Amino acid sequence: MKPHLLAPADHGESTAPAQWAEVSSDLELDTLFDAMAGGDDYVRAVVARVIPPAAGAGDATIVAYRQAALRDALAHPQELHDLYGLVVEAIETRKQHFFGLDMLGRYASWTLRAAIEILQALMTHLRRLRDRAAEVEPAFASEAFRDLFAQLRTELAEDWLAEAQSHLATLRFRNGMVFGAELGPGNSPVRQVLYAGGGDRSGWLARLLHKAPSEYSFRLHPRDEAGARALSELSDRAINEVANSVAQAAEHVFAFLEALRTELAFHLGCVRLRDRLQALGVAVCLPEFSASNVPRLRATALRDPTLALTLGRTPAANDFDARHHRLLVVTGANQGGKSTFLRSLGLAQIMLQAGMFVAATTYVGTLSTGVFTHYKREEDAAMQGGKLDEELVRMSAIADHIRPGAVWLSNESFSSTNEREGSQLLLDVVEALGERGISVWMVTHLFDAAHRLAATRRDDALFLRAPRAEDGARTFRLETGEPLQTSFGADLYADVFGADTLEQD
Repeated sequence: MKPHLLAPADHGESTAPAQWAEVSSDLELDTLFDAMAGGDDYVRAVVARVIPPAAGAGDATIVAYRQAALRDALAHPQELHDLYGLVVEAIETRKQHFFGLDMLGRYASWTLRAAIEILQALMTHLRRLRDRAAEVEPAFASEAFRDLFAQLRTELAEDWLAEAQSHLATLRFRNGMVFGAELGPGNSPVRQVLYAGGGDRSGWLARLLHKAPSEYSFRLHPRDEAGARALSELSDRAINEVANSVAQAAEHVFAFLEALRTELAFHLGCVRLRDRLQALGVAVCLPEFSASNVPRLRATALRDPTLALTLGRTPAANDFDARHHRLLVVTGANQGGKSTFLRSLGLAQIMLQAGMFVAATTYVGTLSTGVFTHYKREEDAAMQGGKLDEELVRMSAIADHIRPGAVWLSNESFSSTNEREGSQLLLDVVEALGERGISVWMVTHLFDAAHRLAATRRDDALFLRAPRAEDGARTFRLETGEPLQTSFGADLYADVFGADTLEQD
């Protein structure tokens, strides 16, 4: 059995995309993962392993499949918690019997005994899981959950469990063990065969009155340690294959339970994140998406979930419509919410591709072949060259992996050099990426680059601007508008020398 709560049965696993460490750091995904974990290290490890491959996948089938399952999970959080708790209880059984399975290959009798004890204990947990699944099944509508419940109902039918219990009882050999063998070279036993259900089950009186056929037998002296050891080794060889099979059966059950726990943990993390965000007043929605080459991007009340989690309150929201535009340029006042907006876009794209909800009232996007970030870095003593060299090295690494249909997020790229050189570098990169069908979402202070883009890309680009009121106040809500030829020098002066000196001047 396999759960298939994250992808259909015919889809394999994928790995984290290139440059994921940079993307995770730039978009502050650790904050998101911590909120999904809710203090549960296992859930955090799961979401940190499941979400990255989605950022580079862009598989519409998986996204739609996972969204449907998540819709069920969000609608029935208590049922999800119940199933997860039952699976965790079953897995905890391993800790009580780990020593026996650890002896696999050394002492077959120990392995068999431990495996039987584990499977006996698991039968109780599997029954509880099956019964709870049967109770909640009518409330779930997604293919993922209904397939899981059907597997539990079919594979763990009462007839099957009863038969399994009977086999386990037989393998305890309470009435002795019967096995046959042939004599090989040096009278060593070869071709041993273990007979199921061996041993005399009749009462002592029946055995006394029954005339058994003549047979050869022997008894070990109570102090014959060598003979006892030889007999033990002989019986271990007879049950070795059976012990291995039973131990593997136990491992198979645990493998299913571990997989189910992992996939339930992802949905549980999503429920926890939804609850945290809604408690902070942040609306969430399951986004619409397209897998076509025509870009679709628009949202209402889009917010940065990591900022909400960090501040502990509702941040400003933004509405925009960039349908049919592969280029989105954000300019404007310092500390006006530009970087926050760019991060909210990047997070929405990654959450969309992971089959999750996004922090918006409505959101429509396009699946991409990957998400890449190129953010301005602070000065680092470990740098081998200048800041511009470091930016070019990172851009070269991105160019090696980025593919048509991807998204490139740029936050003040190439601002470490002068206006003319930085603008030309940025324009060259944007043009090259555009020719390859790669979407560019960028924040820049390079007016020359932004102005030239506005002049040449007016029809296929959306320009947003972070406004500043006359008194210097920020709304943190972007508005549609082409870049202004201003460096907001008064803002910079006030940051350095203080607002009082500005008023005196």
